[in-house]
Order: sequence, then structure tokens, then C-alpha cells
Amino acid sequence: NGYFEGVIFYIPAAVSIGVNTQPGQGGKILSELELREDLLLNAEGYLIEATPDSRPWSLDGATLTLTKRFGSYGQNSLAGGVRKEWKTEEGDRGRFEAEETSFTIKHVLRERTVGTNTKLELVNADIFLNREGPFHLQKLYFLSDLTLAVTPDFLFGVALDTLNTWQDQSYTGLDLISEVDTKWNVRDNTLLMSNLLLQGKKETPPDDAFQINELTTGLSLYQFLSPELTLFAEVKRTREQPFYAAAQDYRYTTANLGLYYNTFDGKWQVNGNLGYRSPVSTRQQPQWSYSLSLGRTFPSYYLLKLELQRLYDALWDEVPENVIRLSLSRALGFADGAWKPFRYTEDDNVASISGIVYLDTNANGRFDEGDKPLSGIRIRLDGTATTSNEKGEYFFVNLAPGIYRVEFHLPSLPANYTPVTGPQLIRLREQENFFIDFAVTANGSVSGRVFIDGNGNGIQDEEEKHVSWVGVVLDDGAQKVFTDENGRFYFEGVPLGTHTLALDPESLPSGLRPAGPALRTFTLTEEALEISGITIPLGPAD
Repeated sequence: NGYFEGVIFYIPAAVSIGVNTQPGQGGKILSELELREDLLLNAEGYLIEATPDSRPWSLDGATLTLTKRFGSYGQNSLAGGVRKEWKTEEGDRGRFEAEETSFTIKHVLRERTVGTNTKLELVNADIFLNREGPFHLQKLYFLSDLTLAVTPDFLFGVALDTLNTWQDQSYTGLDLISEVDTKWNVRDNTLLMSNLLLQGKKETPPDDAFQINELTTGLSLYQFLSPELTLFAEVKRTREQPFYAAAQDYRYTTANLGLYYNTFDGKWQVNGNLGYRSPVSTRQQPQWSYSLSLGRTFPSYYLLKLELQRLYDALWDEVPENVIRLSLSRALGFADGAWKPFRYTEDDNVASISGIVYLDTNANGRFDEGDKPLSGIRIRLDGTATTSNEKGEYFFVNLAPGIYRVEFHLPSLPANYTPVTGPQLIRLREQENFFIDFAVTANGSVSGRVFIDGNGNGIQDEEEKHVSWVGVVLDDGAQKVFTDENGRFYFEGVPLGTHTLALDPESLPSGLRPAGPALRTFTLTEEALEISGITIPLGPAD
């Protein structure tokens, strides 16, 4: 099993603003091969160059990744990959060329009360500048985050991103970003959050001390008045390293009050924000800012937006800018042989969570061909929820970076469905689009009888006896029941997909064994949720 896909794209610079992607044009070839149900091999090749309105550059490369999936529904993974890239760029200092080789290990764990994501990447690069070189550069990236559900209403998260650099075998420095977050559902519709952010670096020579560039603490309160209307308030205290050594640290306070309103059908959006930033350095007056926007989404994700803003470009600006903006935007992607539209945003740091809600017909924990997308299923994110559309898609957009719990809204889940995907604890980074699919299965049942087949014809005749207290095992121990006084067994809550049925040999009466196959296979589908009348004959042991 697998797929092969080719993509041709054109992304102008204007579209890439506020989106975690690079402008450019070119093509990609992607493929995935399922070596086993839990082992995937992914390959990607790409040829990319600058668009005509940008400075000339090119990026060619290929990536090979092997992923091992594990967990009750394949939600956890361990992956290793290798990447080879060739880069060129024309800049102010001349022509830049680089050849890079990187090795990556990534581990993802998603359980009910814990979520972790760890990535280790080693990059070796040979760099040429105006054909002088090579200069040897090594980078070691370590990115890790941990999110814990301490209680059903309280989340705790930590994150650490580091970059160590060597040039021509000499250590040149460390860059570090660390965050600590808490999130407390005070009530079903009230959310209280705190954040601590530290950014710093250490440069050569080796005796230089670690330098803190930014230290920010923050507190936020969100009130979900309805599924459509959210009010929020936040305050932050920041200490920043000045641009020149003689100056004192910049210390200032920011505060924001705002609201988000979206109509139930998602067609209209109203966002408002009032901001304050305290005096700092040579600026003696506070900065007061505001923004108000009205948006209308049309079919095919056209977004018409009117915005009024009073803003400051820099921390020390005394005079604000007043802006009125009217825009019509839309973004396009090309995949699966068709143009696919999606909404476009210019926000600087917003992230999103989206995915597909589906009926997992083959019980493999992945959305693939044959699975059925489900509409009208509610997905919960902290104190708010959204509903999957006719394609099974759900969306949470304009999210701030931080820790989140995404899960089924269980009170509204139809009774004939059982969740396969459990709660997901994740950390969103700036401009990150996080994709999580949520699977359900239908509740089926399996029943039958165990009897002594005296004449060996495989059919239970009238005079042939039932056998009680025989252990019947489903899916190699996933469930086990014993036959009653009439030889009957019954399993309920059996998910869709292919299953196996066997007898526990230690529970069989002395001198008897299964007369037919030791292992029986059957398949539950949405159209056939009940399998009954299975007969398992016993005959004399050899």
C-alpha cells in the first residue's frame, strides 16, 4: 500500500507573509510506501527556485524517512530520516552556495494524559561564497516539548529549543528558547493561562557567560460566552536586552482586551482588540493601539475583510499609524490532481489545528481509502468546540502559540460510535498548522456456540451436546468470554475491521480439541455490525 504524488506550485512573496512557508516556484514528488501496517517509508524530492519578483535563489534536494508507528491506534511514532540539499542565492555579498547533509530522529508520544514531541537534527554543510571555500558548518538542533494533563481541568507544559553551532571544527555558540505554560479550565467556559518565556544565547569565546535576550511572563483570561463569542484579557511583563551594551535593559508591560465573534456558519467574523504598552527607554508616553476587523467568507474560501487599525511599528515609536484596509484574499494549493483553495491570513504568529473526523472501517487508526468522513461531529478545544463539515473536516484557526488539548465532545457523540482517537495534548508553535485526524468506530457484536461434533459433519445435530465454560478469545486476547450452559458465547463493543476468533486450549474438556480451523477470521462492516450463528465444533483429540 502507498501513494505517489507530484505537485507543481507557485507561491508569491505576498502570500507567504504570516504563513510558515517560503515563497518560490517549482515542483515536488512525494511518495509513501507501507512496508508493514506499522512501518512507513516516505520519500520526497524537490526542485525550487525564486519567483520573478524575488532575489534569485534555488533549492534542490531529497529526503528519505522511515517511521515506526505504535500505540493502541498508531498515535505514537519513532522516525529516522536523511536529507540532502543544494542551495544557491545571489545576495549583497555575492553568490552563496551550500551543500547540506542532515540526519534526523523524531519521537512523538500522544497518550491520554501526556503528549511529547522530540526532534534531534544534525546538519553538515559545505559553504562557498563567491566560489571561495569550502567553509565547514555544523548545526545541532534539539527541539522538545512536554504537555501533561495534571487533572482533567489543568494542563502543564514545558518546551526547549536549542541550536549549537560549529564552524571549521570550532564551537561558535548556543541559541536557546525555553517556555513554561499552564492552562486551567476554571469553569467550562472560563480559561486561565500563564506563560514564562526565556530566550538567550552564548557565543565564543568559551568563557563568555550565557546572555538572556528576553524574559517575558504573562497571564491571560478567556471567557467563552457562547460557541460564537469569546472575550479575552492578557497582561505581560517583558525584559529585553538593549541594542547596545551601555544601555539598561528594556522593561515594559503590555496589556490587551479583545473579542472574537464568528457566526455559527463561519461566514462572518468580527475581531476587536485594545492594546496598551507602558513607557520604556527614551519613550515617555504609553502606546495605545486598537484594531477592529469585519470579515466575510464566501464559497471557495474567498475572504473579504475590512480593517481599522491604530498601531506602532516599533517599541520606541511616539507617533502611531492609522490604517484603513479593504482586502479580498484567497490562497490555492495543487494536490491530488486538483486545485484546492484554502483561507489566507496575514497574521504574524497565529497557528491552527485541523483534521478529518472519520469512521475507521479497517481499524488501522489512519484515514485512508475506504474510510468514511463524518459530518456533524463536535471536536472540543479547551473551552470551545467546532463541528465537522460535510467532508469530515474540522478547523480551529487564529490560535495563539501554546499548549492545547483536542478531543471529541463526548456528550454530543452519537451513541452508535465509539472514539478510537483519544485526547491529544499538543504544543503549537508560531505559524504552525497542526493536523490531527479523529477516528471513531461503530459498535458491533459477535456470537455463536461451541458443541461436541459426534459424527464429524461440522454441523450441530439435534442430539449433539453443547459445551459450557470454554474460553473464547477475540483478537489474540483483546477480549475473552466463556460459554454458558447452552454453549453460547457473545462479544459486544467489537470495532469495525477484520478480527480473529480462537478457543483457549486450557479451557477445553479433556480429550477434545477444535474439529475445524484453530483460528477463525471475520470482518465487521458498517452494513454488517452483528455476526451471529458461528458454530465451533469439538472432536476427539488425536
